Amino acid sequence: MNEQKDKEILYFQNKLSSVDYNPQRFKIMFGEDKFLFGVVSAGNDDAPFGKLMQYKTIHDTLMDLDWKIKLSFNETIKFSYSDEVASNFSLMRTDTEEERLAYYYLENALFRTSSLWDMLAQLYRLYFDINIPKEKVYYKQIFNPTNNYSHDFKIKATEIYGYIEQDDNTDCEDEWKGNHSFANALRNKMTHRNSPNVAVMSDFDMNLKCHPVFQIKRVIEDYSVVSQYIKDILDQIENDIMDSFNYEEK
Repeated sequence: MNEQKDKEILYFQNKLSSVDYNPQRFKIMFGEDKFLFGVVSAGNDDAPFGKLMQYKTIHDTLMDLDWKIKLSFNETIKFSYSDEVASNFSLMRTDTEEERLAYYYLENALFRTSSLWDMLAQLYRLYFDINIPKEKVYYKQIFNPTNNYSHDFKIKATEIYGYIEQDDNTDCEDEWKGNHSFANALRNKMTHRNSPNVAVMSDFDMNLKCHPVFQIKRVIEDYSVVSQYIKDILDQIENDIMDSFNYEEK
């Protein structure tokens, strides 16, 4: 049992450590200790430095989000695999503080991971000059290959949308299928109806809890996928535009 537990924890930790943001990305240096902090364009969003600073704003937000996501995942892993949860978990009730904390940190990770998808869409909106106000960006709209928004990245949009709409399948050796749909449904239920982590039986809902480890696997694998998509577009942006700013990555 301990061997299986250690194997699962290592798998989760490897997923987390595989995501890494370079704090020097999009940083324009002037000398040894000076860099361009920001630019506000005078009515011209297409100003080169202005667009660069928009990328940097999104990237800095992603680094902040990722730190909080990793913290939340590490905490929920710790509590989910505690002896108290292992000994007392029930589908019908919550008996320990450790279990409450496991779900608490899992919910934090879930909500912040869902934000990564909209940040991914923001990067595509900016890079491909999609004519949508940043306040109106919704990732399923951006990546739906039947919409004109994805005209310039149809192949990638088809890949991403295929993952988003993937059928559920947990009969897999490694990554499960349908993780995003599961995580999205979990978040929506939590936001708009009632907690999926509280057992109920009523006309309002009938719900039995999922063990937090089951939810961790689904959410952390979704986090891994969206983080790779983010890295792909960040690399593309950097390769295409940074040379013109005499950028040198540290």
